[in-house]
This record gives sequence, C-alpha cells and structure tokens, in this order.
Amino acid sequence: MNDVKQYDLAIIGSGPAGYVAALRARQLEMSVALIESRELGGTCLNRGCIPSKAMLHAAEVLETCESAARFGVSVDGVEFDVDRARRHVQRSVKQLASGVGTLLDNAGVDVLRGHGSFVDEHELLIEGSDGQQQIEAEHVIVATGSEPITEIVEGADGHGVWTSDEALALPGIPQSMTVIGTGATGTEMAMAYLAFGAEVTVVELFDRALPREDHEAGEVVMRSFQRSGGKVEVNARVERIEDAGDLKRVIFEQDGEEHHIDSEVVLLAIGRRANLDRLNAEQIGMRTESYGICVQDDVMTPASEQDHAPRAMCPGTQLRTSIDHIYAVGDCIRGIGLAHLAMKEGIAAVETIAGLDAHIDYNAVPTSMYTHPEVASVGLMEYRARELGMNVNVGSFSFAANGRAVCTARREGFAKLISDPDTGRLLGATVCGMYATELLPELTMAVQRELPVDAIIDVVHAHPTFSEAVHEAALATQDRTLHS
Repeated sequence: MNDVKQYDLAIIGSGPAGYVAALRARQLEMSVALIESRELGGTCLNRGCIPSKAMLHAAEVLETCESAARFGVSVDGVEFDVDRARRHVQRSVKQLASGVGTLLDNAGVDVLRGHGSFVDEHELLIEGSDGQQQIEAEHVIVATGSEPITEIVEGADGHGVWTSDEALALPGIPQSMTVIGTGATGTEMAMAYLAFGAEVTVVELFDRALPREDHEAGEVVMRSFQRSGGKVEVNARVERIEDAGDLKRVIFEQDGEEHHIDSEVVLLAIGRRANLDRLNAEQIGMRTESYGICVQDDVMTPASEQDHAPRAMCPGTQLRTSIDHIYAVGDCIRGIGLAHLAMKEGIAAVETIAGLDAHIDYNAVPTSMYTHPEVASVGLMEYRARELGMNVNVGSFSFAANGRAVCTARREGFAKLISDPDTGRLLGATVCGMYATELLPELTMAVQRELPVDAIIDVVHAHPTFSEAVHEAALATQDRTLHS
C-alpha cells in the first residue's frame, strides 16, 4: 500500500454535489481528493437527469414531426430509430462527462478511482481495479448519491423488470410497459416510451397520479398522457410481480379487488434510497437512518415526509454529520434526487469548512418535471396551503390565452401564484406548460427574497412569450388580470 497522502478535503462521490464541491474547494485553495468508483458526474449525468432529457427531446422531436401537418409542413415516412436515439443519448452523456473531467483536471483536483470507505474519522480507503490506497483528510464530504428502490415489491428481481437505469439505457422499445409509480421518473419515462410506440399503463398507489405535484398540474399532465393513448390506474396497491408466459404480470389491489396488468416490461419507479453501501459510516460512529445519513439539527426530512414544514435559511453547518468535520450532502441525506439542491449543498458545505457564512433556503428549492407538458414548482403549493388551513390568494392564468402558446399550438397548462393576502408576499408558484421549467427563476428568486407579487407585476415581460402567463397570474392574485 502506498504512503498515506494528506488533503484538506476528501469528497466521496463525483455527482453534482461532489464535483461542484470539489471545484469550489479548489477556488478556495484547498487540496482536494475526489473519490469515484464509477463514472464522473454520478447518477444525474450518467443515469438520470441528462440521459432522460436527451430521451425526452427525442420523443418531442418525434411528436412534432407526427403533428407537423397542422402547421402546413408535410413530413412523410416518419420513423423512430431506437439505435440512433440511443447514440444521441450516449453522445450527450459522453460530452458532459468529458467536460466534468476537464474541469476537475484544470482545477487541480486529484480524482481517485475506486470505492471509498472510512478507516477512521480522518482516514479513507480507496479500493479500485488498480489496488488499494489510503489517504487522510482534515475534512470529508460524503456525496454518495442514491439508487433505485426495488426490494419492497415481491418479484421485482426477475427478468423484464427495469429500474430507471435500464429504461435510460434504451435497450429497445417494448410492445407494452407497466410503470409502477408516477413521480417525475415514472411519468417522464412513461411519456417517452409511449411516444416511441409502446403501450404504457401507469399504476399509482395514491388516489391521483403525480401525487406530490399541484393537483391541477397533475390532471393536465395525465389528460395529455391519456390523449396520447396511455392508461392510468390510481388507488392501486401493487402486491407482486409474476411471470405470465413471456410477459410480466403486475398484480394490484384496487377498491378491495385484485386486478392485474400483463406487459412485456415493468418499470419500477417507486423512489430512491441513499447509497451507503460499504461506506463504513456507522462503524466510525456516523449516525444514519433508513432514509440516509443524519445531519445536524435534522435539517433534512425523510423521503416519506417530503411535504416538510417551512424552514428559514439554514446555515451550512447543519450539513455536518454526527462527526463535526464530516459533512453529508445531496441524495445520501434524503434519498430523493434533486441535483440542483445537491450542488448548492456541496458549495455550502465547502464554504462552511472555509469559515464563510453559507446558507441554503430550503423553502425556495425549485422542482421540475419534463413531462408533456412540463411542470415546475417552487415554494408553497395550493393544495398544501389548503391542508394547512392557510388563508392565501391564488392567481392563475391559462396558457390557452397566451399569445406564444396559441402560435405554437402549446395551449395546455397554466401559471399559478400563491401569495399572502396581508403582505402580498409570494409564497409559492406552479407553472404547467411548454417551457415551464425555464420560467421558474424569477419566481424562485421572489420566493427566496420574500418579495411581494408586485415585484413580478412591475417587471416588463417581453411579448409574445410564455413568461407573460406568469405576469398575468401575478395580476390575478389581485383580481387585476387583463387577458382572461
């Protein structure tokens, strides 16, 4: 074993949290070791955010070609080539992963290949294909990410049962698919494979699909899915998965009766869990729970309680584990995937280590779903406000009355703003429609800065743009909307 090298900071995991933390640490002139057992960029870049968006864009192009005649464009012989689509996905991933490697190399980060684990509170063992090495670090950031949950469904380990990893690899287009779970991953993959030609049914435990999204947004997305030929089963508790000849059979209980769906492939999209395998966290006294690594003051909430109570700006010190010089960030402390929050936490942890005043506003973390149409939210949702018995003003504006939406035949959706009736402060927003995910930054800033809705009303929004729907929704909170 080689001599033990010492670093100011060691980071385990090179996903969005890990590699961004490494780059920020080098800006602050720390010596940094970044430990990675798989590909640079982690799940997000290689098996999550990036390949899924490349796939969804391919689906969008296909749907655009198929509906081109309405715009006076003749497109004959439209076909989907899964091999070329796969190459597009792979090129996107390869380009961005290569970019991450270049950034780390140029910044002077030592990338150590292998599986990282704790020997003690400061010493780490890296086991790779080239052997073992040990390093010591004054501080450590754990950013090991998450992995799909499968084991809670009986029969989920059989052939023909996919997780998002297999779905995003685009091995081929099955004739039929059953998707268990209608979170972001399940719904996005259901819509992509439906567009590619599969017969798709989604199965949801709760009484509505997309249960954690704005209720109205969930209804809009599911109507779009069903118009395209998709099927939806809600209030459906999956009991088990069995073989049915060459097909897979999903058996579920619904309204007190047993039902089943047969399909070529089953996609499990029931959530993710923190990846703590072989970390040796508990052996060194680091406290963990079923949802991941515990950080100080329980700043993070278990995945089962994602509708968490509002929190103020949280200092970066709250990302400390039960061992003060070891921090944990990203999916490994919550089991759910939000790459942009993971990046922010990685930066906050590094800046706290450097003695800077770092904070994160967990009330203003945007979420985005790249369905057709898209859904993006920040802050308080309308249904949650109602559950809490809050008195709020709700302003909504339909995309059907938006000039850009009409011109592009993208009239599905709306912008909805939630404000405090006493102060006018913007508490939350949901946008459902074309480019919804791109319309969130001004709303996120307004929620984070506790700005009144007037701040959005006073901004001149270019015409014709989808952003005008946000402006009109802001006006609607004061019963001042002009175009509906």
